[in-house]
Amino acid sequence: MKKPLNYLKAQRYFLIPYLLLLSVTGILQILYRQSFIISYINQHYSVAADWFFEYATFLGDGRFCVLVGLLFLVFSYCKAILILSTYAVSGLLSILLKNLFDMPRPSAYFGSMTQYFHTIQGIELAQAHSFPSGHTTSAFALFVMLAIFTNNKYLKPLWLLPAIAVGYSRMYLFQHFMIDVFFGSILGTITTLFLDYFLNNYWNNNPKKWHSKRLFF
Repeated sequence: MKKPLNYLKAQRYFLIPYLLLLSVTGILQILYRQSFIISYINQHYSVAADWFFEYATFLGDGRFCVLVGLLFLVFSYCKAILILSTYAVSGLLSILLKNLFDMPRPSAYFGSMTQYFHTIQGIELAQAHSFPSGHTTSAFALFVMLAIFTNNKYLKPLWLLPAIAVGYSRMYLFQHFMIDVFFGSILGTITTLFLDYFLNNYWNNNPKKWHSKRLFF
């Protein structure tokens, strides 16, 4: 069995940039209130950004994550199972936390003041279950796994970009506070690392013929 520290060391090209991101956003949340951060983000909008983040947020949608998992059946049954299982487990944990804390969304927090914020026509603003961000949780679960699958160490950190885009989109679209996105990313990342480590060790210690198979081949 690969030791946990050796496993994490192998993923350092993704994890180090991610930990730096966590540090910066963590410091911001210590220095500024959540209401100030979301207000600041909301003031910086454009037509192009509206279009981009309206669609970028779907990279963290459950249907997209499941579709990617099913597509990976063509390459590897094991990789497909890893993607689908991390999405399912992180999603269930996210739902559990949402119902446990039941924090208000930005639109509920600001109430009637929401009319003075920039919102995109046609996007319905959720009111409850803000913590953590489910889209961010799913996005990090997916893209961390894709980073793990990537052998080129210089390409690994690039998978952080679409995950960040999803997290920022949730704030830009006025659906979540930074703390929701912050902990959603942690939940998705930890769930992925945990399941990838233990499932691969289990499969290595209990080899089966289907482990090396893929769809149609």
